[in-house]
Amino acid sequence: MSFSYVKRATFLCPNLTTGGPEAIHQVAQLLNEQGLPTDIAYYGPGATLNVDGGEVLVAPPPENPCLTEYEKYDPVVCRRFLLRRHHLVVLPEPLALQAPTFARATVAVWWLSVDNTIVGVDERARRAFFALKDVHHFTQSEYAADFLRRNGVRASYPLGDFIDPLFTATPPQRPNARPVVAHNPAKGAELAESFFGAHPALRPLPLRGMTKDGVVAALRGALTYVDFGHLPGKDRLPREAAASGAVVFVRKAGAGGFAEDFPIPDFFRFDEEDVATGVLADRIAAVHGDPDRHWGLQEEFRAAIRRERAELYGQLQDIRGRSRAA
Repeated sequence: MSFSYVKRATFLCPNLTTGGPEAIHQVAQLLNEQGLPTDIAYYGPGATLNVDGGEVLVAPPPENPCLTEYEKYDPVVCRRFLLRRHHLVVLPEPLALQAPTFARATVAVWWLSVDNTIVGVDERARRAFFALKDVHHFTQSEYAADFLRRNGVRASYPLGDFIDPLFTATPPQRPNARPVVAHNPAKGAELAESFFGAHPALRPLPLRGMTKDGVVAALRGALTYVDFGHLPGKDRLPREAAASGAVVFVRKAGAGGFAEDFPIPDFFRFDEEDVATGVLADRIAAVHGDPDRHWGLQEEFRAAIRRERAELYGQLQDIRGRSRAA
């Protein structure tokens, strides 16, 4: 099935500057580039969305950092949209259970993550939701597609995102020189703490309290990046790190266990046992001892990241029933 009949699109988006909202802004921009009028209905504190018959009236939140942070994606603020079959309404996964509210339109849920949403609802409500035949599903990761298949959804459509050109504009030519282990202290903090406590010779570089430019600078210097967290989707930081020249390790939890989401050799995946037994430390030490060889093993991962914008453009053409350019 394609959505070739769709003439307009509206994406609902929280007024937050995190990975999911950035992806929403990216897709909205590309759809507008393709000639499909697309706007964004923001929700959050102080915002309202009122369904009045066949239309939805939107009062955006009074404060919206997205308009500044994602200005480069040329967002169009939605204040009203009609519930018609030719209008595609896309909900991020935290709003999945609200899909029937917009049933007069063509409705899709975009699974930008998995673990923080419908997983927590009771089994009866969950089965009822996945049985809805008029709700379509877009997936940012293979992890999400697998989750849908396991819940009886027969068809979903891949719809990714792309890394900010700040990270990809200058492809690295060699491994980064600084022998530190960059990591995100906001995720997997206890595991990271136990790891670095047991291996004091490995110097941690927590990516905390930095601007985006600061993260770019830090990652362009770090030889390795380790993601200790559970990855609910194709998280940005591991990809940003790889694009910046770091050798990346991901935990085999969530999307980190899927080669389609993180196309790296299994040497660079680890679990909690690998942390406890020292296997992860030994592998990081091997990278520090021979960075050129291990960096070369992630060339396809880096290349895939550089292709993300073009791939997303093509995915949108597929969804709309348009032929991709040769």
